Amino acid sequence: MNKTLQKLRTELHSLFPERRLVIDGALCAVLAREHVLLLGPPGTAKSALVRAIAQALDASYFERLLTKFSTPEELFGPISLQALEQDQFIRVTTGMLPEAQLAFVDEVFKANSAILNSMLTLINERTFSNGGSPVPVPLISLFGASNELPESRELEALFDRFLLRFEVNYLLRPGNLRAVLSAPEPVAKVSLPLQELQAAQAEVDSVKVTDDTVDALISIREGLKTEGIVASDRRWKKSLRVVQAAAYLGGESETSPEDLAILTDSLWREPKERPKVARTVGKLADPISSQAIEILDAARETAGKVQALKTSDRKAYLAQAAQALEEFRAQQAKLGELGKSAGKRAQASISDAIAEVNGLHAELARSVSTGLGLGMRALR
Repeated sequence: MNKTLQKLRTELHSLFPERRLVIDGALCAVLAREHVLLLGPPGTAKSALVRAIAQALDASYFERLLTKFSTPEELFGPISLQALEQDQFIRVTTGMLPEAQLAFVDEVFKANSAILNSMLTLINERTFSNGGSPVPVPLISLFGASNELPESRELEALFDRFLLRFEVNYLLRPGNLRAVLSAPEPVAKVSLPLQELQAAQAEVDSVKVTDDTVDALISIREGLKTEGIVASDRRWKKSLRVVQAAAYLGGESETSPEDLAILTDSLWREPKERPKVARTVGKLADPISSQAIEILDAARETAGKVQALKTSDRKAYLAQAAQALEEFRAQQAKLGELGKSAGKRAQASISDAIAEVNGLHAELARSVSTGLGLGMRALR
């Protein structure tokens, strides 16, 4: 495992709270030379995260917001007037998408038919047709973002090119929002030169895919079929690349079923399918982390219910808050018990879950004590 990459990963976790899965997935995608879709509302730091990664890698970077009126020139460059004089249709691609190593295309599903075919070829084959000849492009990973899923059938091929898909929502914890509001624009101080990245990509290629991993992957595929969730054979095959990257990011030289957890964000078609995918993958890939995530999701749901009552019904809020504090304590105890039997990589998920539940508990206790004029000890 590249030590600089690990430092970058740790720094990104600190710069972007509540984005651990997205950050790890993004780094795995870069290591595997795959593409990522970030699905969610504006203002959730999607572009800021991609910029921070591009800056840390010192990669040539391209960013563009598409609209329904966008033209190919906005992505691929203007037509060369000098070439036109010689009856050649050639674009000037300097500083545009065909010359980028990392790219971020916001509202990517606004791509029209004039843009779509060139984008598909560029993303999948890593070539760009310029003047009738396919030209290799240096693209490592393209990050797309959208507020919504594609509606037209012609965009399905583009949607399928994103091997990893993450739903990115607003920050849940007030403490994290407070920290983000007071912090400067996130910029990674750790730098991973492209030469080191390329060496890490070569090491990912050499990570051994074990038979146990393949057997578990096939079991996941069969399990998802029973849930009515079907992915293409191409997606299953390409997914092994990010599984290798996940193992490498975890410091391993060969994969294990535990590394298949990253497929949770590769196999859903709509966000509502993700919980089913998470359960199926978790049971076979990393049951302990899966349990930790279920506990954390329950804690988040409890916190959301209490917050909804805060300004509408003070009596109900206090009663719900008292119950929630008890639930948080029980969840903290469950996570502590899980940690006793967890492996090295599952420990990271459990530690993150414990930290977030602790934070939810502390914030709720502080809020209630402030409202009642009590000290914190009275609520613990």
